[in-house]
Amino acid sequence: MKLTPIYFLLILAFLNFTACKKENELVKEEAKLGVGELYFQKGIKEKDANKMLSTFKEGLDKVDTEKDSISLYLLDGIIHTYKRQKNYTSALDFTDSLITTAESQNNTYFVALGYYRKAAVFKALNNSEEVYKYTYKSRELFLQIGDSLRAGQRSLELANAQSRMADYTGSQENATSALKFLLKEKDSAYISSAYNVIAMSYRERGFYDDAIKEYKNALQYSLSTEDSLSFLNNIALAYRDNGNYRSALSTFEGVLDKIEYADEDSKARFIDNYAYTKWMQDSTSPVLDELNHALELRLKTKDLDGMVASYEHLSNYYENTNLDKALKYAYNRLETARNNSSKNSELNALKRILSFSNVEDSKSITAKFIILNDSLQNVQLRAKNTFAKIKYDEEQKEKEINNLEAETINQQLETNQLEDQMLIMSLGSLLILSIGGFILYYFKHKHKKEKLQEVYITETRISKKIHDELANDIYNMMGSLEPIAPPDLLDNLASIYSRTRDISRANSDIDTGENYIAHLLSILSNAAPANAKLIIKGENSINWKNISEEKKIVIYRVLQEFMVNMKKHSTASFVAIIFFKTEKFLNIDYSDNGQGSELSAIKSGNGLKNVENRIISVKGRINFETEKGKGLKTNIQIPI
Repeated sequence: MKLTPIYFLLILAFLNFTACKKENELVKEEAKLGVGELYFQKGIKEKDANKMLSTFKEGLDKVDTEKDSISLYLLDGIIHTYKRQKNYTSALDFTDSLITTAESQNNTYFVALGYYRKAAVFKALNNSEEVYKYTYKSRELFLQIGDSLRAGQRSLELANAQSRMADYTGSQENATSALKFLLKEKDSAYISSAYNVIAMSYRERGFYDDAIKEYKNALQYSLSTEDSLSFLNNIALAYRDNGNYRSALSTFEGVLDKIEYADEDSKARFIDNYAYTKWMQDSTSPVLDELNHALELRLKTKDLDGMVASYEHLSNYYENTNLDKALKYAYNRLETARNNSSKNSELNALKRILSFSNVEDSKSITAKFIILNDSLQNVQLRAKNTFAKIKYDEEQKEKEINNLEAETINQQLETNQLEDQMLIMSLGSLLILSIGGFILYYFKHKHKKEKLQEVYITETRISKKIHDELANDIYNMMGSLEPIAPPDLLDNLASIYSRTRDISRANSDIDTGENYIAHLLSILSNAAPANAKLIIKGENSINWKNISEEKKIVIYRVLQEFMVNMKKHSTASFVAIIFFKTEKFLNIDYSDNGQGSELSAIKSGNGLKNVENRIISVKGRINFETEKGKGLKTNIQIPI
């Protein structure tokens, strides 16, 4: 049974110990589930962690771990339960099982998840180097499957691991990388955290203005009042570090106005920071009650980080007024830092104690300080080198995998070389045939185009000869016969002259350039009978520049022939010519309300037979629709 990651996340929501459903509802639901999923569903509904664990394990024993994907969910449930019980050794063992099983099922998502779970266990063990190592592996796999959201989240966790190891430059680099993914996915909660990590990196290195800017970016994406108050607290601290006490206090006051939305640890932090900032601005400020109140809250909740901060502030507060108390709080700070496994805080506490101690005591304290300082610097240096080495090793491993894949591809290419050569030869033959066919088509098309052009030139030459010779001779004869010939003869000669001029005009030279459409409209208007109404539409919707010269000539002659036939054979009083474009054709609809004719009679006539031949010469189509007494309708399609 295969389950999607989204479905898996929905199921994991039940791990917050939701109440069991009624028994009869369970029976109906279980009847539809597979064996493994049945145990998984039962496990997540158990309130007792031990029962939950045994149910997951029992389900795992009953499924085929090599094939059934539900085994991955059961393994993840076991890891979650062991981690909750703080049985980290067993949790780590099962993360290895999850990774191995996911690899055998070719499920990259769960391999990446397994590495992430392993990093989470090491985080609980305060081993930031191992956190970085396995989080990095998880991120690379999520990138591999295109899960940019989880890749962004893992990048942020890399940044947090580096921040804990005081590698602030590396932390900022990974947090910035995380933002690229998270902003794309619009994950506001993680976006605000990424900005917060970047701000912390700036603040730790003394770039307070940059830190404030990034804290404000974090505030912009905050999803809760509690988070917003934490970001405002951080902004105030950056103002204070930068010596801007007025802005710091103003920001703290805004935080304290909404302190009811904060938990106990946050309340103590806000009160303590506000009071200590007032004291830093004015050492006579009455802030002792607030400092003590904050310490009491922290002692009550056992907030070790907060207690270290309170002891530091109280030690500084008493430095100039009560040295014994200042020293006492410095030692409290040292002890709490050790209990909290905070080497940086421990070092700072020793430094503070050293400043209060006499010459005799200072020797042992100085020795401790030097040892711890060297150790801490070595740890930080080792962490930076470890982070760099992990990144380098993973990149080298990826390169080796790519090289192996390339080698495999080369071997496959060599194995198929003969087949490829045969294929190339076949393709070559096909290409030669295609080129031959294209050349044949080209010359055939060129011949047809030349033939059309020749017809057009012939028509134009005949038109000129009729105009220059025959029409002029008739006109001269009319002039010479006018004194002696009877009127009827002169009228007949005038009619012959007029028809000769019409033939000449009908076959005259055609302007196929920019004035083509104007010339076409003019000839159609002149050809229409005086008593007939001519409507032409759509001519301006056509991009005539894209129509070839021979097609323009065909359109011109065809429409001209229609008008001549209409004038000679029809009694039409209305003629419409409509131009429009479809995907592949220029369409021309011609219609008149003349007397019409039988379709067979139209096609047998020379005039419209010429029309059909012209259109076929440019691979066009023509359809006639006519009936005696009902006019003529024609659709012409010219390919574009």
